[in-house]
Amino acid sequence: MTYHSRILILTAGYGEGHLLASIALKEHFLKLGVEFVQVIDLMQEAHPLINKISCNVYKGSFGAARYGFNYYGWSYYLTQDAKSHNPLLTVLNRLGYRHLKNIVSNYQPDVIINTFPYGAAPAIGRAFGIPTYTIITDYVIHARWLHPHIHKYYVATNELKRDMLNVGIHESHIEVTGIPVREAFETNQRIHKNRKMVLLFASSHPNGELTEELIKKLQFIDGYHLTVVCGRNKKLEQMLNNRFDNFPNVTIYGFVEQITELMAQASCIISKAGGLTLAESLTLQIPVFIYRPFPGQEKDNAIYFSRKGAAAISHDINHLLEQIERFLTNSSYAKRLKSQMAALNQTKAADTIVKDILKNLYDRKSATYS
Repeated sequence: MTYHSRILILTAGYGEGHLLASIALKEHFLKLGVEFVQVIDLMQEAHPLINKISCNVYKGSFGAARYGFNYYGWSYYLTQDAKSHNPLLTVLNRLGYRHLKNIVSNYQPDVIINTFPYGAAPAIGRAFGIPTYTIITDYVIHARWLHPHIHKYYVATNELKRDMLNVGIHESHIEVTGIPVREAFETNQRIHKNRKMVLLFASSHPNGELTEELIKKLQFIDGYHLTVVCGRNKKLEQMLNNRFDNFPNVTIYGFVEQITELMAQASCIISKAGGLTLAESLTLQIPVFIYRPFPGQEKDNAIYFSRKGAAAISHDINHLLEQIERFLTNSSYAKRLKSQMAALNQTKAADTIVKDILKNLYDRKSATYS
């Protein structure tokens, strides 16, 4: 079936997660026959200079936090419970307003979807009579995601829904679906090939010295190969390749196009606690070991998973090594960890979200023409 509706998906470049969620949604809209789906990084288009500076500040906060200057974490927790009329949130919610208004006027979407908390989207949507949907890409609540004119929120867990109900969001505006992941993850779930490999996402810890120290320790896990992914950090990739070129148990990659297949082959993953990374790992049922989570949503995600028994947190390399070796050698612990992951996993989140949005859209159109 072909749909002639226009879908506008808003994302942001603060980490890969928001964009990956947008790609997952676009995949499913196109699969279901929606012809016009546009994904826009609103901050990059509307405020390129501010976007560049803020992205660099965001990335720099990870290094600063190591030395106790946790400016991102401070700002995150300072505004976590803020009300919608908070002056800072009011300013943030105006970002991209004029540019988005022009986009909506020209593109004339039937639906606006946020995978990043843009307050301008529901304001513009209300002005144009367009329903606005928000995909919360974390496992914890933050005031920036909440806006009085969101048509519906799609969230990861029942606990997150409960927290939103407690701050006054109506139950009919919240759907527990999980976080949308790309279709390749659903496919690889069925052809999972578990080999003796530990996968380290080095881009999660861009500090070269720390990553080098991790590799030196992890390479000695008996009988296991260590695969390191540096992502788009070419400087880190080159440094690690030079340092570990002659280590037979270590493989260094840069950006990996088919990351799904690599993850599906791993016994376990060492990574940050980004919402999309955790959702992808849940889909593949590959345990995640979170090393030194960054203050903010990643730390809160990590704590949530740890309390659920679905991931392990460490702040010391030796402790991390102990956790991984326990998982690899203790079958009852490994079974319990994977069981908790299975309990948290929401299958086919992208498909569920897209079908619900399309149903709401055509119910709305039917009501208009009846």
